[in-house]
Amino acid sequence: MRGNSPAFKAGLSPGTQIIAVNDVAFDPDRLKEVIRAAQHSTAAMSLIVREGDRFRTVELDYHGGLRYPHLERDPDRPALLDAILAPKK
Repeated sequence: MRGNSPAFKAGLSPGTQIIAVNDVAFDPDRLKEVIRAAQHSTAAMSLIVREGDRFRTVELDYHGGLRYPHLERDPDRPALLDAILAPKK
């Protein structure tokens, strides 16, 4: 996680398990719904998380909507994947 991300600022780390979102049991669709709703709200999301044997509640102040990472080719570098995937002659 990046040092300036809302998750990092909330004290979340890799391996943290989300147990509940806004006091309702975690479900991926529920989390997406809460993230979408947060775009139109100033309220922080409340997460109950598990880290090993410990549980805690964190406030996640994120309002940027759903994000999906994707890869982009660096035009300044050779397209190595194109060479790898090219038909063999």
